[in-house]
Amino acid sequence: MMKANLRRVWPLALLGWLAGCSGTDTPTSVDEGVVEKRTEVMAGPPYEANPVVSPDGQWVYFEADADGDMEIFRVSLTGGLPEQLTVNTVFDSSPSVSPDGTHLVYESDLAGHRHIYALDLAQIENGPVALTSGTFDDAGPAWSPKQGAIVFESNRDKIVGLDLYLVSSAGADLGRLTTTAEGIYCRTADWSADGSHVVYESNATGWSALYTIGVAGGKGVQITPDAGYEGHPAWSPLGDVIAFESTRDGATQIYLTPATGGSWTQLTRLGGYWPQWSPDGTAIVYGVFDGANADVVTITVP
Repeated sequence: MMKANLRRVWPLALLGWLAGCSGTDTPTSVDEGVVEKRTEVMAGPPYEANPVVSPDGQWVYFEADADGDMEIFRVSLTGGLPEQLTVNTVFDSSPSVSPDGTHLVYESDLAGHRHIYALDLAQIENGPVALTSGTFDDAGPAWSPKQGAIVFESNRDKIVGLDLYLVSSAGADLGRLTTTAEGIYCRTADWSADGSHVVYESNATGWSALYTIGVAGGKGVQITPDAGYEGHPAWSPLGDVIAFESTRDGATQIYLTPATGGSWTQLTRLGGYWPQWSPDGTAIVYGVFDGANADVVTITVP
């Protein structure tokens, strides 16, 4: 393996948030009136985004701008110096780890368009392998807990908008998961624990809401209401709860909802983005932004 590039990650500006989607009824938020006790994984002046925990609970993978462009890093869940996994002059983002922890998949515009790449973590020096290609953009990959498939978003059949597609870890096309009208996006998908469904964000009815859909086919089922913005959903390891970010109270916070929708539990009150579960379902790793810096933190799930 090549010598690890260890360094602190220093900051950048927060990316703008796209809004617009849909829902059904008004949720009930559970507000206990307390400020969360969170633990910093990466802190200081850097900007870190899109954290995800490895299946063994040892590592947090994330993206950061340490040298003028986004790269993929990992750091121990207990903190410390990060290890840089990609080294180039392009945009690398949205890491997701294989169920056995041996490979990483992410989006990159190495070839001029944004596509999905896989990296063997035991042979980082060999570089990434492209799983998708073409004159369109693919992004937001998420690895199925059942090993075989990777879901991602793409504009390959649209002028404006995104749909969800599946590719195998070997790069084989596994088909299209959503088919929506021009101008509609379906994105930031995540898998159910048994690999039978994905949850995603869409503006299908004009507001940004969450939907679930079976990978064997069917129609998306809306699980959050039409008011406000809900995005970046993450399905719990037990399959019963979905974490997500929402601007329901004005600021972007992390909430929990049953996988079938309904009532909401507000998890953060100091802001939160990009939630992802720990493998045992007892904690969530996510990003916070103070107006200048973005950091990775964890919080215990009540």
